[in-house]
Amino acid sequence: AVGVLMGCGSSQPEQADQERGAQQADVKTHSRQQASEQPCNGDAEDHGEETAAMKKQNTRARRLSYVTADANGVIQADPNVIVQKPVTPPGVPVTSLPSSANTRARRLSYVTNDPNQPGGKVNPDGPGSAEEEAEGTMPGVVEGTAGDSQLHAPTGTAQSAIRLHVACMSRAGREPGFKKTNQDNCFAFEKYITEDQSLFGAMDGHGPHGHLVSGYVKQHLPIILVQHLTTEKNVERALTSGFVEVDKSLGNSRIDCEFSGSTAVVSYLKGKTLTTAWVGDSRGVMGRLTEQGWEAIDLTNDHKPTTPEEKARILRSNGRVERLVDEVGQPMGPHRVWLQYAWIPGLAMSRALGDVLAHQVGVISEPDHSVVELTKQDQFIVLASDGVWEFISSKEAVDIIAQCATAEEACRQLVDEAYQRWLTEEEGVVDDITAVVVRFSHPAE
Repeated sequence: AVGVLMGCGSSQPEQADQERGAQQADVKTHSRQQASEQPCNGDAEDHGEETAAMKKQNTRARRLSYVTADANGVIQADPNVIVQKPVTPPGVPVTSLPSSANTRARRLSYVTNDPNQPGGKVNPDGPGSAEEEAEGTMPGVVEGTAGDSQLHAPTGTAQSAIRLHVACMSRAGREPGFKKTNQDNCFAFEKYITEDQSLFGAMDGHGPHGHLVSGYVKQHLPIILVQHLTTEKNVERALTSGFVEVDKSLGNSRIDCEFSGSTAVVSYLKGKTLTTAWVGDSRGVMGRLTEQGWEAIDLTNDHKPTTPEEKARILRSNGRVERLVDEVGQPMGPHRVWLQYAWIPGLAMSRALGDVLAHQVGVISEPDHSVVELTKQDQFIVLASDGVWEFISSKEAVDIIAQCATAEEACRQLVDEAYQRWLTEEEGVVDDITAVVVRFSHPAE
């Protein structure tokens, strides 16, 4: 029998999104009316408000991983609008951004004039149909421990060579003026297929329906991988087949993935062999205790469109890799993937699940892999979304976890620290933050 899936994440019904969009539209209309009533006297107070608003815009533009812009680099309200060949060369300023838009473009995952209003229909086949395919939980802070979570684990007498202590936590980000949906998700199976196998994963959705995409991956990828890991002897090929299949399944689902997708980092443990597969910029890090102290071993490398091999593939697929620029013509945020003659989709990673439009210009769903044979020095791993890694290095994360007595405490400390750093660095804008911590208890020899 299939065991209980333990994971974190959230999604909200389309109706809630629509109501939120209507409320935001009312706020925008009211704001425009107020602006028209203000005298254009250029006093110090107005200038201060304008400066503060511009600061929020720049923050948004830096942080977003997914941006939709028009031919002149202007963020579009409707990501489905296809523009013609850019009429200005790189370096044209991004103007007319909404409040906090530039912040999102620098750091987060998707930019529209209304960042929480979906672009296009989520569920063309009926109310709630997309939600039914992407299981989620309530927004906000979601915690869990692996405990007895298992999938197809038999009741035999085989025992794992390494005991595991697992915890996960997902915390919704925040954006002043909006009720933000948590687009992250994760899962953890302490016992997976057989008792000496385990599976852990973290996903970070992006785009208007990113929460649905990451929820879909959380729900379906572990099940899809059961068949591939059972029939395929090569673990790396099995994980790749699972990623590709869930990506194809997403394209056939009721979820609109044209401008939405998800990262994924998955670690599969069998005996003492840890294999990690990933797409995007969610990361895996291992904490190793040596005579010199704690070391951080990166299990993944971010898939960025500027990496030579990644960029070459995108260019061969007739895509572009360019940066946005700010109001004074200075480059801002990461390099992004665009269509040849349109400022869409603006994805800041070169591999992802979903993202149908970006897949047309060289973004792929095939993961990279790393393999580690665990020793007694290897004490734990952490899989986390970029909400953790934006302001915390791999070594800092290892040091935080190493100071904690339990996996649960480590998870909370890491997520809380990441949240506080976002508040400090970005003046109130916080990305979704998710972490899975797995501690290893090695058997005595």
